[in-house]
Amino acid sequence: MDREQQILTLIRQNPFISQHEMASIIGISRSAVAGYIAALTKKGTIRGRAYVTSDENTVMCIGGANLDSKATSKQAIRLASSNPVTVTESCGGVARNIAETLAGLACQAALLTVVGDDKAGQWVLEETRKRGVDVSQAIVLQGENTGTYTALLDATGEMFLAFANMDIYDKCTPALLRDKWPHVASAKLIIADTNLPAETLAELIDRCKEENLPLFIDPVSSEKAKKLPQDLHGVTAIFPNWEEACQLAGIAPSSSSSSDYSTIAGAIRARGVRHVFITLGSQGVIYAGEEGERHFPPIPTKVVEVTGAGDAFVAGIAYGVMRQSTYMESCMYGLTASHITLQTDQSVASELTEERLQQTLLHLTKGDESQ
Repeated sequence: MDREQQILTLIRQNPFISQHEMASIIGISRSAVAGYIAALTKKGTIRGRAYVTSDENTVMCIGGANLDSKATSKQAIRLASSNPVTVTESCGGVARNIAETLAGLACQAALLTVVGDDKAGQWVLEETRKRGVDVSQAIVLQGENTGTYTALLDATGEMFLAFANMDIYDKCTPALLRDKWPHVASAKLIIADTNLPAETLAELIDRCKEENLPLFIDPVSSEKAKKLPQDLHGVTAIFPNWEEACQLAGIAPSSSSSSDYSTIAGAIRARGVRHVFITLGSQGVIYAGEEGERHFPPIPTKVVEVTGAGDAFVAGIAYGVMRQSTYMESCMYGLTASHITLQTDQSVASELTEERLQQTLLHLTKGDESQ
């Protein structure tokens, strides 16, 4: 094993190891260790303080990790009345869902989030860890309540109303981001949701631009999309639905129609985003970016429930990009991941594995939509 590999092995075992300790273990001078570290840093193999190693396979997801409660009505919902429902609880949060989906697709996924020191926070982190996500950088905040999301779905599985308690994400400050930056910068791809405060999103976008790090943004909602800075140079790809896209473009949804897709996407790109994916539900997806412009029709799907389909779409795109597909090619991975998720009542479909994704896409491209 050469010296550089010896040093890398020691750093991976303990990112906080000192140069003196490495010199002693390897049997060379501290100045020689410093020289090797400088060379590794120049190559981009290690980044930042604490010698965090660059892992070419990791996706770092930053943002929400909640306790989700879903109440599904057994009949047509009646306002101002008691409605019989079936209630389920699960782990949620856009960033967390994307991370878990990626882990299910055999990607190395890490999650940077904040939870409270309550049972909900413990459960969310433990369940996420069990599902293959690295949660070592998640922060447990004393005296805080873990984020919660409560959705009311109608009898067809469509969302009727939702309530969110996300005050804890105000604690995801720029200082916290700076403290965790070596771990963020060591990833191959960063995905953030807009549960983060505006100032943290602005800093993340700026730093990714400065350091040429790929960054995906999920706007989450039209209201939360308002937290994004006007200048989005530094955002590699963004994934709004139609309402969020209109918000990002500064155009009222009621005044827009299908003929405005290109205009809306162009307005978002004008803010600096390189790749724009506008999800249109039953109308498919509009892609506009450096690879051109294209409308992807939807995959015919027997919908069980819509929750999590958008997160699966983002994860599918990330999966494709991580495997060197173009953004247009990756859109089919995203649509297929959503297609599989929509056929389940899970926010993160356990059926969505790498093998299932590849097989389903293969059948779809052959014209067999029985999947």
